[in-house]
Amino acid sequence: MRNPIAMPSVHEALRAGLEHQQHGRWEEAERIYREVLACRPGHPDALHLLGVLAAQRGRFEEAAALIGLAIARNPAAAGYHNNLGNVMQELGRHSDSLLCYQEALRLQPAYAEALVNLGNALNKLDRFSEALGCYLEAQRLRPDWAGVYVNLGHALIDEGLLGEAMACIEEALRLEPDNAQAHAARALIWLLEGDLERGFLEYEWRWALEPRQSPEFAAPPWDGSPLEGRTVLLWAEQGLGDTIQFLRYVPAVKRMGGRVVVECQPRLVELARTVEGADQVIGRGEALPAFDCHAPLMSLPRLLGTTLRTIPRNVPYLRAPEPGPDWPPLPGEGSLRVGVAWAGNPSHKNDRRRSMSPEDLAPLADLDNVTLVSLQAGPKAEQAAATPPGLRLERLPEQWLLLPGLAAAIERMDLIITVDTLHAHLAGALGRPAWVLLSFAPDWRWMCERTDSPWYPSLRLFRQPRRGDWAAVVARVRRELERLACQGKSCGEGPAQNA
Repeated sequence: MRNPIAMPSVHEALRAGLEHQQHGRWEEAERIYREVLACRPGHPDALHLLGVLAAQRGRFEEAAALIGLAIARNPAAAGYHNNLGNVMQELGRHSDSLLCYQEALRLQPAYAEALVNLGNALNKLDRFSEALGCYLEAQRLRPDWAGVYVNLGHALIDEGLLGEAMACIEEALRLEPDNAQAHAARALIWLLEGDLERGFLEYEWRWALEPRQSPEFAAPPWDGSPLEGRTVLLWAEQGLGDTIQFLRYVPAVKRMGGRVVVECQPRLVELARTVEGADQVIGRGEALPAFDCHAPLMSLPRLLGTTLRTIPRNVPYLRAPEPGPDWPPLPGEGSLRVGVAWAGNPSHKNDRRRSMSPEDLAPLADLDNVTLVSLQAGPKAEQAAATPPGLRLERLPEQWLLLPGLAAAIERMDLIITVDTLHAHLAGALGRPAWVLLSFAPDWRWMCERTDSPWYPSLRLFRQPRRGDWAAVVARVRRELERLACQGKSCGEGPAQNA
């Protein structure tokens, strides 16, 4: 066992740990920091660096506790407060992060990084004009720092100002041509604008942002060329909705003349097995079969040269299972049966903006000949029992809430009304009519201003006219639901495409 006393000095030990940390050797960095703390209990720099390391590994509660201990030992260190603010952001505690950044700036008024972080926190709280002042002051202090332009660019994207955002991103790339965050932001802008060819090519920079998200395989990446009998592994890399969206490419890959193995989230395996062209589907974490090359699902649009007009639109490309004989009936038989989902995964970085509450749906109360059925699962499902007066949300029996059962329920609904979450993708992949309620600055896949989706022909998009304005969206939905209820169950397949 290494003797921590043999280290030349605490300063040199911390410097060595930081070197390991910056190069991704996290275990070695942690070992050094803990050795320092064994020699010098409560050493603030060691606590701080250990906290930053915990944050890098996604252990944010632990990070907050460690950095908090460092601040207790050395409250005058502005960097500690700044990094605690970053952890608070990850925990979704945006108001607490404001206090951290403000304290960092009180201690060090010309701290450009803290100014940018304060701007980001204000922007997440929809205080854009205040955020803009922070970015501009950081720009004055450090005009040659690419980071300030990247963060300002993201804030301008949130305002829907894509031209201005692109100008900021291009300036960041002029200053730092290999800035991965700037490239990722440029990809986002191009995808929002519908420039899929350039957007998905640039989207490959995501691996420079999260290198540890890319698994290491002995087989080479697939380059999109004919497979000629080879086996290709297509693997899911992000959320369930992303996986569902890009499973549409499996038939096209199969036509390249090889064997196609799909690795996806275990919850999705049963549904993914219904996709045409998938020779084998396995859950993430299971033993992989032999394969000759591989590709992440979200790189398939680039590899196959997708444009806005060549998106595979053959729906349905998923098939729901038949309900078991012991499954209880769905509520709402004989009325316009409308499945509703108002919230996504609370850990999603944009969940505060994309999700609603049942209170936002209050205007949908007391609609004649309409039964609203909650499709909500997870921690937000219990909100269906505490709705506003007059708003009744029927609950799905438990058998229908697992993913295959949810797909079967969606197939039996006349309409789905959902925010940007799994339910939108599931309805679209099943070819079922759905109205997707979008925040003012939605995810790239919904693009700008469109009322339809080039990815899912059966979807119709209802967009906030301004930040946070769900009232206008729900008022429009009510008018449309009243019209449908009067017409009966003819919800249609959504509007004509305008790709």
